[in-house]
Amino acid sequence: MIEFRNVGKTFDDGFQALKNINLTINDGELVTLIGPSGCGKTTTMRMINRLIDPTEGEILINGENIEQKNPVQLRRDSGYVIQQIGLLPHMTIEENISIVPKLKKWEKERYMKRVDELLHLVGMDPGTFKKRYPRELSGGQQQRIGVIRGLAADPPIILMDEPFSALDPISREQLQDELVKLQNEIKKTIVFVTHDMDEAIKIAKRIVIMRDGEIIQEDTPNNILREPKNDFVREFIGSERLNKEFGPPVAHSLMIENIATVRGDRDLVETLNYMKKSNVGLLYIKGTDGEPLGYVTLETLQKHDHHKRTNLSEMMETEFPQVTPDTLLTEIADIFTNEGIHHLPVTSDNQLIGLITRSSMIRGIAEWEQHGGGS
Repeated sequence: MIEFRNVGKTFDDGFQALKNINLTINDGELVTLIGPSGCGKTTTMRMINRLIDPTEGEILINGENIEQKNPVQLRRDSGYVIQQIGLLPHMTIEENISIVPKLKKWEKERYMKRVDELLHLVGMDPGTFKKRYPRELSGGQQQRIGVIRGLAADPPIILMDEPFSALDPISREQLQDELVKLQNEIKKTIVFVTHDMDEAIKIAKRIVIMRDGEIIQEDTPNNILREPKNDFVREFIGSERLNKEFGPPVAHSLMIENIATVRGDRDLVETLNYMKKSNVGLLYIKGTDGEPLGYVTLETLQKHDHHKRTNLSEMMETEFPQVTPDTLLTEIADIFTNEGIHHLPVTSDNQLIGLITRSSMIRGIAEWEQHGGGS
């Protein structure tokens, strides 16, 4: 359990970043800290592992004041995942993941086994990835490594500072899904800083909304959506999310619009470099008139012989279902179930306009049911 008791922070220049923060985070709970820039959410999180110390009040972990703890040991006992990832480029993936276990003097057999377990946990084959270097991975894959590196020494507390915000929408959705799945399995105490309300609603058991160094409202996502405390919270949540009439969702309301696309005449190496630079794991190939011709994944491209001059048109998956913007949720759910797919393109006048993922579909269902849909 993490407890903030009347915690305040005033920096040397006189700026009061936090004012009388009282907050309890229970064991095994995933809590998001959210609010506008400068609200104090990152300062609050960074106090837990003493990257910043309070000027007033006290912070306790399992009843012990963290001021009595060695800061270096405290940080080794806490996982830390940040937006910049911070993988060491000269080390392999295996070496990056095992940094903290090595510092904690784990036996080699133990940390090698842990590396394999964690890679499997996020769907990355150890035989394929652990001897690679960070530059050989996409942004989404690197961020997965960043997450499991934070889990490597099996810490009871994980701190996550906007870890997915630099990724493309599809990679971000996938990692949010994986985090929820991971938390159901490992049940760590996770403090997650974000500025994205959709992300907070999706992943958290409890949301803490901050403004000007104070906690304005803390509650479950459902209760915050139903009973925002004041106008600031209503505005921060967004009037569209609160006030729209929830009829049966259609494809247009479920889709992600900003998806990565490319022409089919690009070659393998050029496309791999583009995907890594753009931090995308999925790429749709469009024809000359904007029509979707197929798609490729980063994993598929990485398996091909990079020495062969191969165009995407020779490797892409060309058999896939499509829907139009007004396709109903029920039909979309049937397609996902019957086809066993993870993404579904939305087209209008034979133009690719968006993509529905399992995650965006499930979120649409949850919002609809939450507002009385289907009853």
